[in-house]
Amino acid sequence: MNRDFYFSYIAEKIELLCYRIKSMGKLNILNLNIHAEFFYRDLCNKVYGYNLQNANVESQNIAAIDLLDNSNKILIQVSSTCTKQKINSTLSKKNLLEFKKQGYCLKFLFFSDASNLRDKEYENIHEIKFNPQQDILDKDTLLNSILECEVEKQREIYELVRDELGEKPDPSRISSNLAELINLLSEEDLGEAPKETNLHEYNIDNKITFNSLKKVKGIITQYKIYYPKINSIYMEFDKQGINKSLSVFNKLTRFYTEELMNDDTNENQKFFNIINKTIAHIRQSYNYNVLPDEELEQCVSIIVVDAFIRCKIFENPEGYIHVIA
Repeated sequence: MNRDFYFSYIAEKIELLCYRIKSMGKLNILNLNIHAEFFYRDLCNKVYGYNLQNANVESQNIAAIDLLDNSNKILIQVSSTCTKQKINSTLSKKNLLEFKKQGYCLKFLFFSDASNLRDKEYENIHEIKFNPQQDILDKDTLLNSILECEVEKQREIYELVRDELGEKPDPSRISSNLAELINLLSEEDLGEAPKETNLHEYNIDNKITFNSLKKVKGIITQYKIYYPKINSIYMEFDKQGINKSLSVFNKLTRFYTEELMNDDTNENQKFFNIINKTIAHIRQSYNYNVLPDEELEQCVSIIVVDAFIRCKIFENPEGYIHVIA
């Protein structure tokens, strides 16, 4: 699923960022904190629909305030110092009184876990709007909010995180034949399915039953009709190199073998996991011509179903052949 790919990538990168901030802080190297403010400004704008700016854009060095949203009347302090004393110190700043009169709300965004601070009482001497349960944000708060976002919003957040925290692509490292195959398949008119496939329908149904894949039978039935089309693509594909198709099949077989190591998933989930692994691999490929999510998922499903039919993934019943002689 696209949602699983986006969230896993986002969570991994944010976890790593928080770990690096903490580690560098122990060495009193704080330059990463400054850059992180800009990242979290853009992240909060994406996740919550804020219009945050860095506070010094409005006025140089507003005491205790890092991010400011005048339209939604929100103040945010971003900090790696996650303590009750830090919050009380900020709440005591005199400049908050003017913001309180204008109806602003004060929030704290900590790089590390701040769950232990939400149940404490604070000295809010200027009585600015501040609810510890709602207005103390941390890594887990952000990730939970991202998890609840619509998939299109998650895609936007993924692109932000990838641009800010992702690695620059190395063509020699991540160029893949799977991505090239997807590029070729995406150029085909998939609305015109072949009338005859020459597939051995009974044997394919038998393999579905043999592998306990009845819940994904509809997907296999939906995409197996493209067998002749992808077969012709493989033939053209192999004109470019003798082992190109073989490398694709071996990669899919590897994904299946990895799934066999996981005893906690059933066969139907393994099938979907292979699709998700293939999608992730293609997205990380330098030579992938980016497609809309639905088109990429459709093309990958065709490839995985084809691999199932061709005996590259899942076990074959005795006497299994996939084409009519």
